[in-house]
Amino acid sequence: MWYLIKNNLKLMLRNKIIFVLMVFGPFFVIGILSSAFEEMMKSYETAEDFRAGYQIEKGSFWESSIEAVKEAGEEAGIKLSEYPEGEPEELVKNNILAGFVKLGTDKYTIYENTDNETEGVVLEYFFSQYLNKISSQVLYAEVPVMEGKTLKVPDEGLKVPMEEIDYMPAINSKDYYGITEIIYFSCMGIICMAGVLASEKKNGIGIKFQITSVTDFQFYIAKWLPTVFVVASGIGISSVLSAVVYGIHWGNLFISMLLVFLVIMAGVSYGLMLYTVSGNMAVTVIVLFSSVFFMAFLGGCFETYMYSGFSEDLKNISPVYHVNRALVENSCMGHSGYTLNSILYLLAISAACTCAALLAGWAGKRGKKRG
Repeated sequence: MWYLIKNNLKLMLRNKIIFVLMVFGPFFVIGILSSAFEEMMKSYETAEDFRAGYQIEKGSFWESSIEAVKEAGEEAGIKLSEYPEGEPEELVKNNILAGFVKLGTDKYTIYENTDNETEGVVLEYFFSQYLNKISSQVLYAEVPVMEGKTLKVPDEGLKVPMEEIDYMPAINSKDYYGITEIIYFSCMGIICMAGVLASEKKNGIGIKFQITSVTDFQFYIAKWLPTVFVVASGIGISSVLSAVVYGIHWGNLFISMLLVFLVIMAGVSYGLMLYTVSGNMAVTVIVLFSSVFFMAFLGGCFETYMYSGFSEDLKNISPVYHVNRALVENSCMGHSGYTLNSILYLLAISAACTCAALLAGWAGKRGKKRG
């Protein structure tokens, strides 16, 4: 088995073009996307501390949770003050306040002006994130949303523990795409093995090794292990290069490196499973790119997941979303509730794809013997 591992590793390292693409592909895509979406991502950048006003409609669920809102606002650099009297338009227009929010029973409305555009976007983002947090804490709970869309609130009221409200700070385009594009390319690791697999099929290596003492699992590991090593090396170099050139912040390096490595493992396992089932590299590449692109699209590799139009339930289907969110939150907050989910998700994918590949290989050999 070790002879196979060393031989496959040498063959992959000979294909310098693929390795160079694995290093510089993410690097250039990060540069392009971060520049293209830099202005858009400025909407998420934290403004300096500012004052905003609010009015609460009588009977609104906000009455019982406003102290939690104000405390979370302080952490986000927003000082919220109540203005029971006065017109919001005048207060904002005269620059007395950077923004204003009217909290009704079935909707909330945010007022802003052109002089405080950034603060207005921050205020809107804050309340959007706050309501998302509340929705995730209470089973079947639905809360008011912006622009008058009416949603019901449970009759027993909504209690939000202040210590559980965690406002996500802003993240710039370089950090965001510097993380998500590394994850996207990490899923494509099987491409590094394409030449070896084509040569193996052409020369009938698999058939020749059936008469040796090498087991199916050892034969699989002889392909899986060097591929993971080569992809991890390429992605590692690309990550370091991007961090140095673009100034990308990864947060907790141990957690970030662990998640990226698990993505590489899962991506290689998935690719080998597709190849074992199809027996055709062209089919493998098409299915791999199509499925990974779909998962990456849901997961925020192209459109930021924070303002994606997809529902949370749909995004949670994608393992890429779990990883991206864990890494992005780790970058700007230092921790994430999605880290453990991501680790379990990726380990499950690696194990399931490995078992499926071994089962498909066993079934294929058995079919050939019968034939």
